Parts: sequence; structure tokens; C-alpha cells
Amino acid sequence: MKRRNSYILASLAALLLTGGSVTGVHAAFDENLNTYTLDAVVVNADRTKNQFGDTITEQSYYRTGGDVKVITREEIDKRHYTDVTEAIKRVPGVTFTNAGYRGGEYGYNSYNNSMAINGDSRVIVLVDGRRVDNTTSTRFGDRASSAGRTMVDLNQVVSMADVDKIEVIKGPGASVYGADATGGVINIITRKGTTENQGTIDLSTGSWKKHIYTVTYSGAAGNDKSWKYFASVTRNMAGNSKYHDGLTDRDHTYTGTNYKEDGVSLRVDKEISDKQNLKIWYNHQNGKDGYPITARDWRYWSQSDWNRIIERTTRPGGYGNTDNPGYRNLFSLDALSGSYNAYRNNDLDVSYTFNKDNGMESFVRFYNQQHHYWGVDRYPSWILDDGSYVPFPDSPEWSSFIKNYKFSRGLSPTTTYDETNRGVQLQYGKSIGINDVLASITYDKAYMRKVSLNRKTNKNEITTVDRKSLFGFVQDKIHLNDHWDLTPAIRFNHYTDYTGGKYSGVGGDTIWTPTLNTEYAFSDSLSAYLGWTKVYRPIKARDYSLKTPNGDPLKEEKGDVYTLGIKKDFGENTELAVHYDWTDMSNAVTYYSVWDTSKNDFSSKAVNAKEKKKSFNITLDRKINDKWNVSWAYTYLHDKWEAKDGEEFDPDISLSTNSNVNTMINKLRPANHYTVNVSYEQGKWYTGLLANWYTSCDTEAFTHKRALVLDWNLNYEINKSLSTYVTVTNLTNQAYENAYSAYNGKGAAPQPGRAFMIGAKYKF
Repeated sequence: MKRRNSYILASLAALLLTGGSVTGVHAAFDENLNTYTLDAVVVNADRTKNQFGDTITEQSYYRTGGDVKVITREEIDKRHYTDVTEAIKRVPGVTFTNAGYRGGEYGYNSYNNSMAINGDSRVIVLVDGRRVDNTTSTRFGDRASSAGRTMVDLNQVVSMADVDKIEVIKGPGASVYGADATGGVINIITRKGTTENQGTIDLSTGSWKKHIYTVTYSGAAGNDKSWKYFASVTRNMAGNSKYHDGLTDRDHTYTGTNYKEDGVSLRVDKEISDKQNLKIWYNHQNGKDGYPITARDWRYWSQSDWNRIIERTTRPGGYGNTDNPGYRNLFSLDALSGSYNAYRNNDLDVSYTFNKDNGMESFVRFYNQQHHYWGVDRYPSWILDDGSYVPFPDSPEWSSFIKNYKFSRGLSPTTTYDETNRGVQLQYGKSIGINDVLASITYDKAYMRKVSLNRKTNKNEITTVDRKSLFGFVQDKIHLNDHWDLTPAIRFNHYTDYTGGKYSGVGGDTIWTPTLNTEYAFSDSLSAYLGWTKVYRPIKARDYSLKTPNGDPLKEEKGDVYTLGIKKDFGENTELAVHYDWTDMSNAVTYYSVWDTSKNDFSSKAVNAKEKKKSFNITLDRKINDKWNVSWAYTYLHDKWEAKDGEEFDPDISLSTNSNVNTMINKLRPANHYTVNVSYEQGKWYTGLLANWYTSCDTEAFTHKRALVLDWNLNYEINKSLSTYVTVTNLTNQAYENAYSAYNGKGAAPQPGRAFMIGAKYKF
């Protein structure tokens, strides 16, 4: 590891030594982003980077340096991404963990779609710069030590038709993103209306009865066309998917993965003056997603194994794959009985910008999020009232049995969540000489109401929780000269106690966290950035009732994140970027499972620990000629956890009995991630190929040591109004997984196999 770190630092130093002098400029935007004002020079909108090589977007003025990747609307249209997850998986260092299907059971992180940036799942999701998570939410788990830390399902935020850009920011980035954005930030920028009226109809169909229908309309109103609007309606639906099973090397249907999701969105912008504008954004999303829990273990899918698995559950240790191979096959009863999870989201965001100064917006924003989630976990007991076993699903008796079985609650929801966020934000920016000062304060009131079924009493239990928060920051971007920016900042977080429920009266805290970022351009072709951020992440309400093995309470997560990066242009067509970050958490909380001999089963324990994480990204972008573009990237990351407070990690914590917590954490993800992105454009034709290659996957957790996943698309423009396209995901039908649970066993969360889509887009 020391040799690897020395090589990385030596590479960065070598790049720095190639630098020279620079004549820099200071960037700002007009309100439409049609031109950029660079001191006294105006350039066209095709200039997408500033003097440091940073991509310019509507909100890039928040940042100083950092590794930021931007997925543009042009790329979205050409690649035909169907959701945000699909769009950002080409970004080096971005990984996902899910069970291989959309949706997931609310309250359990293992069966939901979560993500990480450079191995850290403490990621913040924004829409137009506003956080969309709820501080009282428990739908991804009610414990910070074991829940999903992103706390947002990216595919339920907005429809892809509404996305103008997606910013992927590695590391905590700018002060505006909050003290808890340890891993990074996903900022979704929504589409704005155009001056000319125009609409699109996009229809596609393909494998597994998948259909996507999208209609958009954009335009302007008023004599001066100062009112602009953009509207969209989307439906995305599919039947049961298929996958290539890494354990049997065969294709199988993933029963229960069908879904149907709809979206309606409207954005209205009023340009009052050069420095004033009004934005109103409304977004509705709803969906019903099948819930199969896990895929079957086809090695044990037989009548004899079915009876063995059920019989084993009647004795101690019979729950889980470790002592009962094939145990997860019992979950097929959920898929076959119609279990599902659903959501209905309504978001309103109203922003009034009252001034713009050197690219900084001063505005007041009001927002209201109302999210409703519910699920039906419906299955027959595998041991019936008369003591007999539920029939094997492939047996002749199954069809008659399930048709006549009387479910105790029919299709009534097993669990429902109502989550509300209401708040107001005030931001003010002022340029004073070489100082661009930006300050913001946000008041947020979060509420959650959970209704869950107690299976023992068959009665509902109701929990309500609310919490008020105050977030603020002040940053000063100091333009020391034409080629050097320095940005110190201070952030303020205040949380009230949780109120309502059995955890009422805990959680209140006030914290100040400083940051310092700097960026320096050595020449027109070489720049570097360096950053330090003090991070803080509060634990959840239930965590306050938990104790570590030695009896200590769980504590908030705190630490420091350091980032270092270099950007180097080799001529006009080649760019090299190197990013390195080091996360040093003085306290990080986690849950892990160990085999408890006294219980003869797995036992979970929460701990306060020290965490040290290192990650390294290198990206090379090359424009070969006017037709060909290629991008190559490599990502490496490694975590190290250390016990504290007198505790000792149990050596039986990991996948094998001879390793420890660090081995377990690093075994549960690929050690190396390579990405190659190639595109070719000639006249009316466009084609792209994305390759994600995951290596050093431990076969105790994954079915293969490495996995190469290819996605391909082809566009043809018939005329200016009509184009056709075809996309293929997982071109080679690769068997792979991105999640593991000892309870469910290896191969329980297979990713979808090869799938085709063919479509047409009409502009009017």
C-alpha cells in the first residue's frame, strides 16, 4: 500500500513540474447561460470550461476545484439513458448496491437501491441545488449504523425527460452541499423552457415487455417571451426481467421484478430583468414495483430441497443460508403471491432570484415535499395450520393452492410511510473586489409517519416523528490573482431533538464545520486543486437507544476529508485528470454480523470505530478526430477500520473465519473498477459503447472474480424531425452482482441480463 501511495503522489508531482505561467480570466454567466462573461471578454456557449479546466454549469460557482463529472442533455439524448442510475454509472468511482430490481422493501437498506462514490455511501442528492432527503426518514433503515446512507432512491427523484444535466461531485466539495456529504454529491439540474415552442414524443419498447413513453413540450409566452415553460409526461413499465445466473451458468426469469412508474413535471421561469427571475417547479412521481426479495438459488430448486429447507427452519439455526443452504428459495413465495412496494411523490419548489453578482445568485426559495410510500409483503406461511408444508411452486399442487389460499390481510399495506419536508432558504452573494462572498441559511421541517403491521397481533403500530433543522454557510472565494483561487468557508448545522415516538427528546445538536479549498492554474494546460473539509453526520433516532458491545452509546460521525487533484491537457484533444482523496473519520458507526455460538446464529453489533479510506481515480479523455471520442478511467479504493473505546473486533466478523472487519468491508466490493467509453458520430449516425470492468471481486461474496459489462446504443437521424435508435444493456449477458448478504447467500442479487430496446423520437 505504501508503494502504491508513493506512486500516486509521484505521478501528481510529475504533472505539476510540467507547469508554466498562465494568463487567466475570471468567469461569470448571463442568466440564460448562452454566453459567459470572462472579465471584459465574451465567448460563445460552446466554451464549457473555465481557466482551471472545470466544467461550467449553472451552479459551478459554488465550487473551487474538485473532481466533477457532468452528464449533459446532449449525452442523455444520444445514449437514451432511462434513469439517473443508468446515466451516472459511467462515472469513474460511482457504484451501486441493489437486489437487481427496482424499488425495494421500505425500512431495509439491503433490498433498496443505494449508491457510493469512491466507496463512500454518505452521498447527498440535490435537485437544482436543493437537498431532497428527509432527516426523519427511516425507509432505508432506522439506524445510521446499518441503513442506506444516501437516503434517496435516485430513480424515484425525477424522470430522465426532466433532466438537463447531472453533476457528480466526488468528495464533500463546496460548503453549500452540507457537512455530511462525505462521499460526494449528485446534483440534478432540471430542464428550462426554450424561446421557441417545441415538443417531442419518444416511444420505445423491448425485452421483458418493457415500454417507455415520453412526451415533452417547451416554449415561451408573453409579448417579450419572458415566460418560459417546460412540461413532461413519462411512463416506464416492464414485466419480469431475466438474468444470467453465475452459480448455474444458465438464464433464468427473475419472478416478481415487474414494475410500472409514471411521472409528470412542469417548470415555469419568468425573466423579470437581467438580474431577477422567478422559477416554479412541480414534480410528481409514482410507481408500483414488484418485490421478490431475492433471486432463487437454483442449485436447490427441487421438491426434495424444498422440504429439507422448510424442515430445517423448525430447528435452531435454520434461518439463513449459512446453516440452511437454499434458504432464500422460501422468499419466492413473496414474488408468486404479489408482494410489491409503491410510492407517490409530490414536490413543489418556488425560487425568486433578486440579484446576480459575478455569477452568484441571491434568492429566496420555498419548497414542499410530500412523499408517500407503502408496501405489501404478502406470502403464505411455509408451514400451514395443519402442520403440512406449503406446496413446492413447481409442483402440480401449487396452482390450486395459491388460487384458494386465504391471506390474512389480502392486499392491505404491510407498512406505510408518509414523509414531508417543508422549508425556506435564503441565499445572498456579493462580489467585493477580489472576494466573492456567498452566504445561505435554510430552515427545514421534516415529518415522518409510519404505520406498520405487527405480525404477532395482526394490528397496526403507528409512529410519528418530526424534527426541525437549520443549515447555513458562509464562503469567500478569494481570487488571489488570475490563476489562483482560495475559498475558506464555515458551515453551521443545528438539529432539534426528535419529537414524537419512543425516541422523543434525543438528537439535538449544534455543530460548526470549517472547509478550505484552493485551485491553481500553472499554465493554460495544467491546474491543480487541494481541499480539506471537516465532516459531521448525525446518527438516527433509534441509534440513541443502541449500545456498543462494551455498553457505550453510539456517537455522531465526525472526521476530516482531504482531496488532491491534477488536470493536464496534452494539446487540444487530450485531457488527463488525477484525483486522490483521504477520509479520516475519528468516529464512524457501523453494524456487522458475527457468528454467535451461544445462539447458533448470526448476531449483529453496533460500534463506534475509526475509519481511514483512500481512493484514487485517473481519467484520460481523448478526441481522436471529428468522429471518434474515447474516455478511459481507473478507480481504486481501500478502507481500514480500527476499533476504539477499548473494543476489539471479533475475528469471526467476516466472510471467512480467519479474517477481520477490514477484510470483510473490502471483500464486499470490487477492488478495481475500469471504465472505457467510446463514441462515433458521422452524419446522421451516432453510436456509443460503455464498458465497465470490475476486477478483484472476492468469490466468497460474488459469483465471479471479474465482470465485464458492456452497454451499446445506435442512433440514426431520418430527418430533422424524426430519429430512431436501439440500445442494448449488458451486451454479453454477463452474470454479475453488486451486493452480498451472508443471510441470503452468494448470487442472491443478480443484475439484469442482456436487454434490447428499440425506439423512435419525433420532434414537432
